[in-house]
Amino acid sequence: MNIEKLEKLAQLVLAELPDSPGELLYNKHLATRFMNLMVVAQKSLPEYEELFNTAHENTYDLRIIQARSIVEHLLKILEIEKASQINIEQMKVFESAEEKLKQVNISFRKDDYVSTFHNLNTALELVLKDKIGIPSTITGVNTSNIMDVLTKYKVEPYLYLEEARKHVLVIDNKIKHQGYRPSKVDCINGIKAMEELIAKLRNIDVKLTEEIKNKIYEGL
Repeated sequence: MNIEKLEKLAQLVLAELPDSPGELLYNKHLATRFMNLMVVAQKSLPEYEELFNTAHENTYDLRIIQARSIVEHLLKILEIEKASQINIEQMKVFESAEEKLKQVNISFRKDDYVSTFHNLNTALELVLKDKIGIPSTITGVNTSNIMDVLTKYKVEPYLYLEEARKHVLVIDNKIKHQGYRPSKVDCINGIKAMEELIAKLRNIDVKLTEEIKNKIYEGL
């Protein structure tokens, strides 16, 4: 069972457990619900197996208020686990984007300026997908449209987004559609714009209204 489902189950059990000093032994329905939750928690959170196994084995020695406290503790653990998962996922995305930046620097040192912009554009797409909630399985995303919407509605950090649009997307589009040959200065500006944008996005939550989301999704 995943973290979200376990959390919902724990919340349901907590809602049934009254803040009462009575013994769980005398309420078989609550005891069964509690024991089932402890079994599921053991399987879903093996690092806490001993804690939940002990609670399961001692169910009929617990007072209802004690069982309630254990479930509340489980919910706190789940909050920590959820936060850790989010951090790990974000790290993976930024690691991928930063890996692309390494490839950018390799291409730049080889004076391969076209590949430099190809990798810059890929890095930009990776972080945008993550920050605005587009599944990574969706390919061929219209990054230009996304950036236009974000900058038009001044979504933070819109100044950094605008710089990346101007120094990465505009140049990359000229390369693809007009046969433009980027210069060394173009590359330096593009690399700087992307490094600053990634650093800014790492520590910010991009907030989108429903109107902005619809504008973005319409253009995918």
